[in-house]
Amino acid sequence: MSRSFLTTITPSAYRALLSTSNPSKRVIPIDATWYMPNNLKNAKQEFIKERIPNSKFFDLDKYIDPTSPYPHMLPSKISIMEQAYKDLQLNLNDSIVVYDKLGIFSSPRAAWTFSLFGHPKVYLLDNYLNYKQSEYPIDENPPPIEEEEQNKGEIENLVNPVKLDQDQFNENYKQQVIEYEELLDLVTKKKNNGYGLKDYLLLDARSLDRFTGKANEPRPGLSSGHIPGAINLPFNTLLTGNNNQFKNKQEILEIFHEKNILNGNGDGNGDDKIENLLTNYPKGIIVMCGTGVTAVILKFAIECILKLNVPVRVYDGSWTEWASRAPSEYIQKDI
Repeated sequence: MSRSFLTTITPSAYRALLSTSNPSKRVIPIDATWYMPNNLKNAKQEFIKERIPNSKFFDLDKYIDPTSPYPHMLPSKISIMEQAYKDLQLNLNDSIVVYDKLGIFSSPRAAWTFSLFGHPKVYLLDNYLNYKQSEYPIDENPPPIEEEEQNKGEIENLVNPVKLDQDQFNENYKQQVIEYEELLDLVTKKKNNGYGLKDYLLLDARSLDRFTGKANEPRPGLSSGHIPGAINLPFNTLLTGNNNQFKNKQEILEIFHEKNILNGNGDGNGDDKIENLLTNYPKGIIVMCGTGVTAVILKFAIECILKLNVPVRVYDGSWTEWASRAPSEYIQKDI
């Protein structure tokens, strides 16, 4: 099964892409803003107040696995994402451009989700804050209250509603996602096809204090700490401080050097050290965070900025699942 086209796009490039939009091949912006549970902001209300013109709102907490006790886990059935296509009036010929109001935060997760389910062309806008600063059009007119119900009625009348490919999703999921049982097997050093966790690079995108156990998790009652063998790579270190866009390749390589991820001496442009990563971690990279949202920022940085040809799998349950299920000896604290 071929993978979807998935990459970042600048605001100016988005505007150029938008000029190619036509009824048979539309360019559709998707607002995927989402906030941590300890943040009182309402992403849907912000969407109503302000958005890129013609945007659709994708709710990370709506199109999920309803059987999972963990927040916004990937749906296991394509019917759930098919409902998203109905609700948002999307079709597979659309080029979708995903963004969030924080710059780069929740939008990578949403963009990756569409790609995982086989959407052919998915772009991640880098980013909304730059888009606004460039004074490109912003729609501040509230959409009609009845628009959502009206859209649902219209989409039900389409001759060819979107049908996704379950086999393609299953293959994409196998290649790009790792589940708790497999990761626990690796951590406990039980061999998995001859490999253990030492053959993977496990990156945790949470803050250093949550990683070490010094700070509490935002979800009450959940222990902080980290998986033994994980390396802390906070997602915000890969973003610029002023507008949360991705840093450039050289800057991210330098961060990888600082973390000893490439095991190089930091000289040159870093490209010569990438082979060390592939040699030291022959099974590829696993990324995680609190609930699988910001982990995908690391995945985008590795695949779209560094352009490493290496498997990157997301631990979907991430720390919330691990801290809830793993034996206590596999919850490590550095305090």
